[in-house]
Amino acid sequence: MAKWTAKAINIGPALFCGDIRGHRVFADVPPELGGHDCAAMPPETVLTALGNCMGMVIALACKAHGIPYEGMSLDVEAEVVEAENRLDDFRLTIHMPEGLDEHGQRVVDAAQRLCKVGNTLAHGVKLDVRIAR
Repeated sequence: MAKWTAKAINIGPALFCGDIRGHRVFADVPPELGGHDCAAMPPETVLTALGNCMGMVIALACKAHGIPYEGMSLDVEAEVVEAENRLDDFRLTIHMPEGLDEHGQRVVDAAQRLCKVGNTLAHGVKLDVRIAR
C-alpha cells in the first residue's frame, strides 16, 4: 500500500504551513479564535480538497472522452456539527459548461467514483494520533 505524507509547522499564533512534496498550504483561524484570518481554516480546506479532487477526476475523464469541461465549477458545502467538532452531510454540485447527454452523464458519474477525497469521506478513516517524545 502506498503512503502519502505531509508536515504541518506552526509559524504564527494559530498559523500553520503544511508541506506536501514541497508545495505549501497555509491554515489560520479568525481573530476571535486567536489567529489573523490570513488563510482558510482547516475544515474549509477539506471542502476545497473535495471540490478540487472531484473536479480533477471529472476533467481528466471528460478530456479523455472529448466532453467539454473547461469552465466547469463545483459547489461544495457541509453542515457543521459543533457538539462533535466535525463536518457532516457534504453536498457537491457539479456545474458543467454545457449540458451532458447520456454518455456524458455516465462518464462523469464513473469519474466521480475515482475521487480519493470523496471516497475517504464516504468510507471514513482510521486515525491514530501520537505525541512524540
